[in-house]
Amino acid sequence: MGQLTRAQTIGIVALLIVVTGWIGVTVLHTGQTPSTPGIVVREAQPASGPIPPLANPSGSQPPAPSSSPAPGTSDGEIVVHVAGAVRQPGVYHLNPGARNEDAVHAAGGFTSAANPDAINLAAHSEDGSQLYIPTRAERPSGGMDPQASAPLPSASRGASAAPTSHTKIAKGSGASSHSSNKLTDPSQGQINLNTADSAQLQRIPGIGPAMAERILAYRRTAGRFQSPDDLLQISGIGDKKYQKMRPFLSVR
Repeated sequence: MGQLTRAQTIGIVALLIVVTGWIGVTVLHTGQTPSTPGIVVREAQPASGPIPPLANPSGSQPPAPSSSPAPGTSDGEIVVHVAGAVRQPGVYHLNPGARNEDAVHAAGGFTSAANPDAINLAAHSEDGSQLYIPTRAERPSGGMDPQASAPLPSASRGASAAPTSHTKIAKGSGASSHSSNKLTDPSQGQINLNTADSAQLQRIPGIGPAMAERILAYRRTAGRFQSPDDLLQISGIGDKKYQKMRPFLSVR
């Protein structure tokens, strides 16, 4: 075989360059194709719905909110308003079964002007009540509050028949035992409209057996007196009569 001409040599070299370039391009294109046919690899997509809650392994329900009372509260406590001649008047929360003496101690004790004998310190304090301590100027004679005094001998507590009958007999004899017990000066004390019985109400100037019974009936129907002015709602008590009675009235 003879030697190749110069033109033939150049043609062969050019052909080899073209074939080599074509092989390189084919290899690069083949490298981008997955090696395993028929398998497509996809990236995991995030879930579109809400994430369900984790299951409770024990199967028990979550604990319910506590219903225990707030700290500092006390069942059965009583609340008393201590007023008058005490060092620190105010509203006090006392233990069940507390007595008036405990309420006074809670309010800092008596002042020097107080009349300690004017109230029953041994009595149990009443929830929602007011304990009023008078001064000796208000009650110079001492002793129990008139509304806490014992009823007249012929009158029974809570019964109006006895005082009425007694009054009639007294009028027939020309003397009334009630008239001797009538209050004539506010310094003698005041009558508590919320606790007084018929005999004690009749100590108020202008109140007789019939009017005392009306006051008791009003108290049974409407409840405790909020102010002495509530007496004006009772038939038979007008402004003029009420003004004479007012200095002898209290509401506690």
